[in-house]
Amino acid sequence: MKKRGQAAAFIIIGIILLVVVGAFIAVKTEFLDDLFSKIATERKTVPQQVKPLQDFLDSCVKRTAEQAVQILALQGGYIELQQDSIPTTSFTPLGSTLEIIPNSGFATSVWFRERGNGIQDLNVPSKEKMELEIENYLERNFIFCVANLTEFDERGYETTANGIPKADVIIADRKISTKITFPINVKIESTDFLLEEHTAEFSSNLGLLHKTAKEILEAENKGFFLENKTIDMLVAYDQEIPFSGIDLSCQEKIWFKDEVQEKLKNILQENTAAIRIKGTNYELQNDKYKYMEFNALKSSNKEITANLMYLPNWPTLIEITPSEGNILKSQQISKQGTGPVSAIVSAFFCLNHHRFVYDIKYPILITLRDENNLVFQFATQVIIDNNEPREYRKEILEIPDTRSPICDYPTKEVSIFTGFIDENNDLKPLNDVKLSFKCFPAACDLGSSILNPKVEPVLTTKVPACYNGIIEGSKEGYKQIQKTIYSSNNENTPPLALVQLEKIYKKPVKVFVIEKDSGKVREPYDSEQITFTFTHKEVTDQRSYLHPSETNEIELLPGKYLISAFILREATTYKFSVPAQELESCVDSKDFGIFALFSGKTQVCKKTKTKPLELETVLTGGFQDYEHNFKREELASEESLNLFVVSSGIPTSLEDLQRVSIEIETNKDHPEFKPPVIR
Repeated sequence: MKKRGQAAAFIIIGIILLVVVGAFIAVKTEFLDDLFSKIATERKTVPQQVKPLQDFLDSCVKRTAEQAVQILALQGGYIELQQDSIPTTSFTPLGSTLEIIPNSGFATSVWFRERGNGIQDLNVPSKEKMELEIENYLERNFIFCVANLTEFDERGYETTANGIPKADVIIADRKISTKITFPINVKIESTDFLLEEHTAEFSSNLGLLHKTAKEILEAENKGFFLENKTIDMLVAYDQEIPFSGIDLSCQEKIWFKDEVQEKLKNILQENTAAIRIKGTNYELQNDKYKYMEFNALKSSNKEITANLMYLPNWPTLIEITPSEGNILKSQQISKQGTGPVSAIVSAFFCLNHHRFVYDIKYPILITLRDENNLVFQFATQVIIDNNEPREYRKEILEIPDTRSPICDYPTKEVSIFTGFIDENNDLKPLNDVKLSFKCFPAACDLGSSILNPKVEPVLTTKVPACYNGIIEGSKEGYKQIQKTIYSSNNENTPPLALVQLEKIYKKPVKVFVIEKDSGKVREPYDSEQITFTFTHKEVTDQRSYLHPSETNEIELLPGKYLISAFILREATTYKFSVPAQELESCVDSKDFGIFALFSGKTQVCKKTKTKPLELETVLTGGFQDYEHNFKREELASEESLNLFVVSSGIPTSLEDLQRVSIEIETNKDHPEFKPPVIR
């Protein structure tokens, strides 16, 4: 009851604060609106002789403000673009601004990106920030309006001024009001008048475009539409850019990484241009393009036209693994060595497969245009990490352990506490954790945490100056998942840090086989060997379990895993044989000779006859990439982990083997499939 009472009190306080803040904003807005109305009323009392000069100044203020709005809108809400204190590198090519036309100085603000240290940077200007940018621009440039008053000298006007211009700007959805306070004394004939306020109000959709741009970015950062479309491109264009596939070719496939990277950039360019923001002004040429509609807006606005763009020469990072230098290769399973895995491989004989991991970072420019041709644009960064959208990127940033002289000059004292999360999701103390401080590319050993008089595991030491350094901890049986970021060069950073580890749980395992045709669940036969692989989606962690096993145990972390499994069975009763085949492999080669440089390509082919092959072990079932979330409380229990795998039957021909291998990719969606269970 006490907690409920506290919660109610906080809710009431929150409501009061909301009302007070809302009232303050309303009063401020009403005050400024009244102020501008008062100025407009007072202007009616300006002497007729002074009015031409006042109109001239108001007109100049309006032109200057319109110039400021155009610059600000093109630069993503900033007139003065922010500059990075840390230079860009090939690893982090995108800075705080995107130069749209290289070496032209024509750039815009990057609203979202990821820095080299893994910190995500959000740089969206508020409406108040944009108002301040326009005010600063007006204050700097109003002097030119005053300088042009000399043309009134010939008409008998005498003007004197002294002081510094002070500007006020209000941005509404569809209009902008400006006011500059700068007293100018005007004398003409017998009239002596002091002009203090110079105002202009004009129609502009700047506020509306800014609000729309924010909605688009918020929807992208919540649903990762652009990242998911990028992954769809990798899947759809597998023939051009190798991603994941399988075929019965007996010839190893080779791709050149630099060519694949260029092709991918061109694919990104073409497909990005086809994306449309739902609710804006466009017409679909075909219903099939509905797939490229981004439902990002809360309400439609047909007076706004939205376009998305990517250019291949913009700062882009594309890493593809595994590779051998510039070479990407498919794998012939018959060449994968000996042991349990080779049994799977030998069953495929003439089966080629490839599966590459992509890390991609590239910017997209989002441009909004209204009916009056006001253009508001900003850039955001699309991030694919290990074939996944950035929402799954939570692992510790891997920084190489490189000794650096900066480790010899620690400057800031810090007390580092160490603990782990138990099965009840509570933080518990954990002693004797080995700690290090990493500031790219340096890694400094700090020592280990020990119990203090309060029985708290802590290490008090000094660390070198570093912006967004990372404190890492390690201990047998535990793994650090969440990054501990510590900016030791910031005076405001508290002298305390917490390193939180995750316990690795050891679970007993039971394995069951599901007969796909009948749905029967049974224990594995003695002739079956089953391999499970567990790949963690949130951290760098991979586990495997082979049945039968001497220990019948596996170690797992809490969180989401991608699980794959294969069943190998001894072909004792049903022999599997591959008949002799005549294979032809061809390669492109240039003609040799002194004029080879100018000659075309020729194709050289070679025929090879294989011997008939009889296999003693065949692949009979399995599944790939099933996602399962293991909870802490489940892993902490003493109950067993029950693993299920689908069997498709024993193949007796190459066609049967192909069928089994294809079914493995879809077995996780079969009605008889069962997920892992702890019970």
